[in-house]
Amino acid sequence: MKNIMILTAVAGVLSLTGCSTIDNVLGTNLAGMNDKQATSSMGMNNAVPVSSLNGVLVDSRNNMTLYTFDKDTMNKSNCLGDCLKAWPALKATKGNTTLGQYSTFQRDDGSYQWAVNGKPLYYFVKDKKAGDMMGDNVKNVWHVVKTK
Repeated sequence: MKNIMILTAVAGVLSLTGCSTIDNVLGTNLAGMNDKQATSSMGMNNAVPVSSLNGVLVDSRNNMTLYTFDKDTMNKSNCLGDCLKAWPALKATKGNTTLGQYSTFQRDDGSYQWAVNGKPLYYFVKDKKAGDMMGDNVKNVWHVVKTK
């Protein structure tokens, strides 16, 4: 009986939120994002600064492509020193409000960085204009974050 009640509650949440899978409710699936959709309706100071554009995650302030690094672990960046010069972090502040699959974490240097599903987010210095994706699959460890 308890299991039926839980399943009914989950089905209700899914129907109310318009999500089609439990991944969307838990924030583990980016496939439901529409192009050029801001991910937060909070005030600008606390908004998650990402959007979806052309099927990939971008910084909503400048439409620059965002990347993840395979060598990172959950809410932990392993991109330091020269790596960070080539792959600048998507900076956050201590007071940023997190939303769904988006969170912030404190880097080893004390600064804060945005993450999606626990994976730190970065830019690539060779991307010069919005829409550039020069960093996708660099050394088979850097990847755009696909939203479709």
